Amino acid sequence: MSSLEDTFEKACRQRQIPGAVLSAVDRNGKFRYEKVFGSRSLKSPESNEPLEMDAMMWFASCTKLMTCISVLQCLERGLLSLDADVTDILPELKGIEILSGFDTETGKPITKKTTRSITLRHLLTHSSGLGYDIFDPGLQEWRVSQGQKPGEGKTIAAKYSCPLLYDPGTSWAYSPAIDWAGKMVERVNDNISLQDYMKTHVWGPLGIKDMTFRLRERPDLVKRLADLSVRDPSGSGEVRYIDDPGFRDAVDDDLGGGGAFASAPEYLKVLQSILANDGKLLKSESVDKLFEPNLTEESKQALMKLLENEELNNMLGGTPLGTAKDWSLGGLLIQEDLPGWKKHNTLTWGGLPNLTWFIDREVGLCGLYASQVIPPGDPKSIELSGIFERAIYEKYKGVTPRI
Repeated sequence: MSSLEDTFEKACRQRQIPGAVLSAVDRNGKFRYEKVFGSRSLKSPESNEPLEMDAMMWFASCTKLMTCISVLQCLERGLLSLDADVTDILPELKGIEILSGFDTETGKPITKKTTRSITLRHLLTHSSGLGYDIFDPGLQEWRVSQGQKPGEGKTIAAKYSCPLLYDPGTSWAYSPAIDWAGKMVERVNDNISLQDYMKTHVWGPLGIKDMTFRLRERPDLVKRLADLSVRDPSGSGEVRYIDDPGFRDAVDDDLGGGGAFASAPEYLKVLQSILANDGKLLKSESVDKLFEPNLTEESKQALMKLLENEELNNMLGGTPLGTAKDWSLGGLLIQEDLPGWKKHNTLTWGGLPNLTWFIDREVGLCGLYASQVIPPGDPKSIELSGIFERAIYEKYKGVTPRI
């Protein structure tokens, strides 16, 4: 049976992935695993520059956890409310309607009014009715009807101002809602940028230096940036370099839903702080909120229905099909024990280039699989991430027999 390290060395050698940083730590820091494999870039066959532990990566939707932490800090200080109408702070969303279809003759969109207000709880749990236009055909058609292209825009308002997909709180769709929540953090803190807020309240308390929303302002970090790779569509199974500089400086706003660049060791500090409940970021009762289910029954059923599709399931966490799930104020919640693996109420999520993280309070372990491979939900990456996580649980079991 191949070891974890042998498996990843082989995967990189065969170009199943370009490289990966694997890291895990327990609650008190006595158990720690950190390994790096493969190359920083596949741009040139002659270049065999190894991926380093401190390589910078686009962390994409891994950013969401830090924004949710920022929101909870604002809740602690009485600056925000979970269940109030958000449009007092986000007037851009006032009067937003639900897309119900398109006129068969004119092609014009048909919308209807909402019956409920959007709340911060809806935003944090992706049950607001908002959706990503790059993933939803209806929103893509709406963009075209407005003379726009899906995914375009230099600000949150320009990029993510689309009609709703459903009445708030009645269904579920992965969305840019956390970007809007990040905008709320900015506005209730005297319009400070989200980057400056996190420098003071999230990164600073943990001693994090290698993290930014604005890569263009950190040439020292650009030098360590791992390139993106894409799975070869021809069926070879290999990955190849893709020139996609757009993801580096695509917008002017700090995107709380997907804009951060970081190194794996720095991001692991965030995960361990929440796992340890060390008080550096949040009060104990706020940490508890990150591990509590928050979906209505309607929204939970909609989430589980989506996850019946294997491709979507891979994109939304990659756990075994049929695994019971919910959503907390910080990410996806596993709602059952997975034998030899994650326990009930494990918090998990990831980022578009196939990064995944988890925090398992019952076992006392957190971990991160960090890579830069597209498309999201890449089956080989999901497979390797699962191999890593299961192996880490086994390694930890070896030094901590109680799990």
